[in-house]
Amino acid sequence: MEQETTEQLRFVKTDPSGNTTILVLDAVPREAQSRLARLLMEEKNLAAEQVAFFEEHSPRPCDVGIRMMGGEFCGNAVRSAAAWKVFDRQRWQPTPLPGGRRSFAVSCTGIDRNVCCTVRPLGRAAFDVTAEMPLPLAVDTVEAGGRQLMRAVFSGIVHYAVLADRMPTAEDKRALVSAVLDVFPVEAGGAAGVLFWDGSVLDPFVYVKDTDTLVNESSCGSGTAALAACLAVRKNGPVRIDAQQAGGLIYGEAEAERGEVRSLRIGGMVRITAEGVAYV
Repeated sequence: MEQETTEQLRFVKTDPSGNTTILVLDAVPREAQSRLARLLMEEKNLAAEQVAFFEEHSPRPCDVGIRMMGGEFCGNAVRSAAAWKVFDRQRWQPTPLPGGRRSFAVSCTGIDRNVCCTVRPLGRAAFDVTAEMPLPLAVDTVEAGGRQLMRAVFSGIVHYAVLADRMPTAEDKRALVSAVLDVFPVEAGGAAGVLFWDGSVLDPFVYVKDTDTLVNESSCGSGTAALAACLAVRKNGPVRIDAQQAGGLIYGEAEAERGEVRSLRIGGMVRITAEGVAYV
């Protein structure tokens, strides 16, 4: 009988406002990451919405570096990595942080600079984490599925915001997501988000090309940032949104002037929910 080959991976599972994220702590070759990410996300394994891999050699000096499963950028994964740094530190140095908070420079795929995250412990495994987000390369208006959408283009991911007074039906959402992906195909190494916003509730769908996965995420950090950016450009001024999502609340803050976003950040709770070894 042929012997089965099993990968053994140390992991941490986090819950940034419901957007369950697996952080793989062991070094994994890039060519194997997409395959392993799909396996780890399955219900029979660790059941999560996304996977990030810790990088041994980041492209620039930083406190922690991660690579997303499809090479995209993810604000929630960045916030999760920063929360994990504080959680891990507290085990061997359980002393209060100066000022009650600590800042980290996090490197992530899909962005050519580090992201500054500030972590404030709320308990042993719960943290309030804010992150300065990368600015969009462009914000404009497009059409798909017979509707006008606002689009925020980031390196590695493009978000399409559907702004409506009333949340569309589940059937209408799926149809519009399909239409967006047909009209604006995602290239290798990229991702796309379709964001449904009714003024208080955000329902994000995210497609990642390299893993060929479409997930109706419980929350989306980069989507919250993209939505804030779109609304700030439309207003041509500062905007703050409290985006209630299925997994919890993420707030977004943006400032825009003359059609360009000048600043962008998100924040909210991140919980460490599990850690151990996965066999896939």
